[in-house]
Amino acid sequence: MVKETKTHVTRVRTLDQLHRGDEIEARLSVGPSYDDVVIRRGRVQETAPGIGVVWIMDRHTGLRKAINTDECTVWRVA
Repeated sequence: MVKETKTHVTRVRTLDQLHRGDEIEARLSVGPSYDDVVIRRGRVQETAPGIGVVWIMDRHTGLRKAINTDECTVWRVA
């Protein structure tokens, strides 16, 4: 029997809250009537809070991707 594990997702308000290895999602708002859409998911590699950018190792592609917090919201997945 396999137990389902529930993921706990919390919004990251400042990049100072992130650490290397944290699992995060980047979400984009598509409109007032819709939920945010996950556009990237992966583990944090590096952050630059001064310019609002976090780099992740993208889980889907395996490539390093930059996420700009001016364009999307960041959520920690635990």
